[in-house]
Amino acid sequence: MIIIQPVEQTQNLETSDRLMHQLYQTTRAISKNLNYLLGEYGIFSSEWTILKMIKEKGNMSQVALSSYLNIEPAAISKSLVKLEKKGFIERKVGTDKREKNIYLTAIALEQYPDLIQIVAKHREQTLAALSQSQQQELIALLKTMYANTLAK
Repeated sequence: MIIIQPVEQTQNLETSDRLMHQLYQTTRAISKNLNYLLGEYGIFSSEWTILKMIKEKGNMSQVALSSYLNIEPAAISKSLVKLEKKGFIERKVGTDKREKNIYLTAIALEQYPDLIQIVAKHREQTLAALSQSQQQELIALLKTMYANTLAK
């Protein structure tokens, strides 16, 4: 038996498929380009996110970092091991002996101004064709999409 979908339903499905594909491709391109720019410093965009968060929010535990960034603990752990080997972070025992807090090292703090400039230029280039109101509209749309992914 062949099921024939109404034209409008088929068009909506095609549009949503194209939208999701474009969103995925765009985020991948943004990350790939930023990885290239940060490559000189030996870090990736995902690692930059961690460094930036610790710099902005202060020293924090791996659990808090994972929760705040909405990244699986295993992925955070992998990135932290890499950042530790590269000399960008160190882990110290906090008030709870079972939990280690993550700190930026002198190397990370020294390179942070350069990294922030690279990221700012990348952001400026990426968003250059969007007006302030378009950027605000996009933020609202993405927040709506994000909320929909959390709804169960």
